[in-house]
Amino acid sequence: MMARKRISQKPRETILLVTATEAEALYFSQMRKDCRYSNMTVVWQETFNDLHQLISITARMRTSGSYTSAWLVFGLADLSITSADVKKEMEYAERRKVNLGWNNPSLPLWYLLHMQAPRSFVSDPSVIEGALKHQFPTFKNDASFLLGDGMDFHLRLYSAKSKAAVNASTYNQISEPALGLGATNMIALLNDITEICGLADLSHNQKQLGMKRKNG
Repeated sequence: MMARKRISQKPRETILLVTATEAEALYFSQMRKDCRYSNMTVVWQETFNDLHQLISITARMRTSGSYTSAWLVFGLADLSITSADVKKEMEYAERRKVNLGWNNPSLPLWYLLHMQAPRSFVSDPSVIEGALKHQFPTFKNDASFLLGDGMDFHLRLYSAKSKAAVNASTYNQISEPALGLGATNMIALLNDITEICGLADLSHNQKQLGMKRKNG
């Protein structure tokens, strides 16, 4: 008797995040672990010449890994580029099927938006770092913080993610007229992560999140 042929399931969708800095890779790796996003891959691209080459590298990784979606995550200050430089590369990125996930000036802006939206555009990373130090005294804008005191940083910010989305929208409305480009594209990235990875499963982090289990 022949074995019944199994109905093949639709292949699981996958998402690739390529980051320009180690800190970005560590933060999104924390997200992957905290939320149990097993179909999300995070890669720190340590060597590159410029944004154009980063897009090209990400496109090659997307193709070789057959990822459903690919994002390049970067801070404008980290690459020493302007909003105009990003806009120039958008057509090329679209052609190569690479989404751009930027922060201007850098990733700590996204952290700060979990607490507040600046009233005017802030271009100096040290100003944002100073604001974060009020809330997190040991904060530093580098990988060492996320490897040390900030090992659970994503989890500490997680409960304010809805507030961050609202603040990002408000802040982009302030920054876009001045720069021709919103200061952050993190919301589009997070929406795509949710679309592909599903809702976060934080059940294993209840203690750290301060959740209390109901009896019965």
